[in-house]
Amino acid sequence: MKRYPYINSNGKKRPQSKEWSDVRAEIMCLKTKLNLTDKFLRMLTPYEDYKGIEEQISENFLNIKSGASNPDWPLQGLVQEAYSVEIKNALESYLLHLVPLNEEIWFGVTETFKERSKIWFYEGRIEGITKILNEICFFDECYFVSKKYDWLIRYDRHDILMVTGKNIPEKLKAIEDVAKHKG
Repeated sequence: MKRYPYINSNGKKRPQSKEWSDVRAEIMCLKTKLNLTDKFLRMLTPYEDYKGIEEQISENFLNIKSGASNPDWPLQGLVQEAYSVEIKNALESYLLHLVPLNEEIWFGVTETFKERSKIWFYEGRIEGITKILNEICFFDECYFVSKKYDWLIRYDRHDILMVTGKNIPEKLKAIEDVAKHKG
C-alpha cells in the first residue's frame, strides 16, 4: 500500500487535500463492505476510555514528565529502542509478520481538521485491520499497539514504519534483512 501518489489497491485515486470524508465513516463503510465482524475490527464508543489508552501509551513509550502536555504524540521522547524503515510496497506483509494474527490490539488512526489532530481508536486483529488499510483513502498516520502495551508500531503518510517496545525492533530488523537479501 503506497500513500503517494494517492492510489489504493483498486486503482482509485486518493484525495490530495484535506477535503476528505470523515475517516471514521470511511472505516465503518469499509468494514461493512469487507464483511468484517467486531472480532476483526470494532470502533471504540465515545464512552470507552480513549484518554486511558493514550495515557498508557505515553507512560510506556514516551519520556513525558507527569502533568506535561504531550508533544506531537507519540513520536517525541521515546524511552525504548526504536527502529524504522521506509515501506516501498507491501505494508501488509510487514504487519502480518510483526503482529500475531490471533492477538487483539489497539488500532489508532489520526485525522487532522482545521489544524487539530484526533486519534480514533479501534480494537481488532491485524488481519482485519490490514484489509481496511488496503482500501482506505487517506489518514495522517496510524498506530498499532499491544493491549499489554508491550510494543507500538506507527505508520505514516510518508510510508515510514516505526516500531518500539519489547522485541519488536529486532523483529523489524530481521524482516528488513530478509527483504534485502531477496531483493
